[in-house]
Amino acid sequence: MKKTIALLFSALMLLLCAVPALADEAAPALSALHTEGERIVDENGTQVMLRGVNLGGWLIQEDWFCPADNGEQGDHKTLETLISRFGVEKAYELYNVYWDNWIKEYDFKEIKQMGFNCVRIPFWYRNFQSDDNGTWIRNDAGEIDFGRLDFAVSMCEKYGLYAVLDYHGMNGCQGMQDHCGQKNNYHFFDQNDAGKEYRRQAVELWSLIAERYAGNGAIAMFDIINEPLCDVPLISRNYTAVNDFYNDAYKAIREKDPSRMICMMGTWDIGKLPKPRSRGWTNVVYQMHLYNATKDSVETRIDASYALRYNVPLFIGEFHPTGDNVKLTVAEMLEVYEEGGVNWCVWTWKGYNSWAAWADWFIYGSVNDDLMVDPANDSYEEIAEKWGRMSTEGDVFYSGHLDEEVLPFLPDGKEPSDEGSAFISFFKKLIRKLRIVFELIIDLFT
Repeated sequence: MKKTIALLFSALMLLLCAVPALADEAAPALSALHTEGERIVDENGTQVMLRGVNLGGWLIQEDWFCPADNGEQGDHKTLETLISRFGVEKAYELYNVYWDNWIKEYDFKEIKQMGFNCVRIPFWYRNFQSDDNGTWIRNDAGEIDFGRLDFAVSMCEKYGLYAVLDYHGMNGCQGMQDHCGQKNNYHFFDQNDAGKEYRRQAVELWSLIAERYAGNGAIAMFDIINEPLCDVPLISRNYTAVNDFYNDAYKAIREKDPSRMICMMGTWDIGKLPKPRSRGWTNVVYQMHLYNATKDSVETRIDASYALRYNVPLFIGEFHPTGDNVKLTVAEMLEVYEEGGVNWCVWTWKGYNSWAAWADWFIYGSVNDDLMVDPANDSYEEIAEKWGRMSTEGDVFYSGHLDEEVLPFLPDGKEPSDEGSAFISFFKKLIRKLRIVFELIIDLFT
C-alpha cells in the first residue's frame, strides 16, 4: 500500500513538474569579494550580503540528522567501523555512494532558485586522509584527491553561488561534540607534540586548499575552524592557542592566496578573538554561531559584537532557536541579522530522521528513518542501497517549513520549484505536504 501511494504521488509530481525548466546555462562569473570595514563588497565596491544555507551532513555526518546509527559517537566511529569490517577501500566506496547522493547538482540548482546566494560547505580531514596518521587519499593520477571540493566549487560557479569552505572537523578534535568527527575526544589544542602535529596537519591542508583555489571568485572565504572549544570545560579552554592557530593558518593561506577573505570564529561570541590589526590580519571576517532562546539574547550578541569595534564584517555561520523555554523563531533571528547588516547561513539544507520533514532545522527532511544504517551489522549491499537513496530529489526527502521562514529574507526568493506559474508552484508545495501526511498515516498502521 505504501509503495502504491508513493508511486501515485510521484506520478503526480512528474506531471506537475512538466513545465518549461530554466536553462542550465552557467551563471556569469562571480566577482571576488573582499572586506571594507564592516561590509563585504565585490570588485566594484558594491556591498554583497551573504544569505546562505549550510550543506551540513554531506562531507561530514552528524548523528542526529544523518542516516547512520553509531551510538552518537560521530562520523569517525561510523567510518572506522566500516573500515574494520570491509577494509579501507570498501569503506570509502560506501562513503562515496553517500557523498554522491546526499548532495548533487540538483541541490545547488534548487538553492539558487530559492534565492540564496551562498553555501557553507562543512568538511573534515577524513575526506582527504584515510586514517588518523596523515595518509593522503589520492586519485588515479596520484594526486591528493580534492574531487569533492572541486565538484562543490564548480557547482557554485555554474549556479552563481558563493562558497564558504568550512573546516568542520580536525584530526584531534577541536571540541567535545560529534560535529567535529568524534565526541568527547578533545585534543587538537593540546600543548604537546601530538597537539602540535594536529595543528600542523590542519595548516598544511589549508595551504594546499589555498593554493588549489587561489583567485577563484566563487569562493567567498575560507572558514578556518568550526566551533573551537565547543563544550570544553571553562578551565580547559585555551584561547591563546586558538588565536595562535588562526595566525598560523592565516599566514599559510596568505602565502598562496593573498586576496582571499579569511574567516575566524568565536563560536558563541567573538570577544576572545584579537583585534585584527594587533595580529596584522587584513581582509578577515569574524564569525559566531547563535543557538539562543530569546530575541533579546540574539540582539545583545549582535550589539556586543559591534561594540568591540573590530571593524570587520560579522557572519553568523549557523543558528537556530535553541534552549529551555524557547521564545524565538528563525524568522525573528533573521530580522535581527537583517537590521544589523549581518551575513548569515541557516543550518541546514537537509536532514534525515523520523521527524525531519516538519522540523524547522531543515529545508528538506525525511518523514521516517527506515533507511538508517547500522554500520556494525548491515551488510555492504544494505548500506550501499540505503545510502544510495539519499538524493534530495528522490522519494525520501520532502520540503519542510524552514523555507517558509527563510524565503522572505531572500531578495530574489522563490518557491523551491517556482519555474512555472504560481498555480503550478502552489500545487507542487501542496502535494509535498500531502505526501508527508500520507507517510505519517501509513507509518501508524505499518
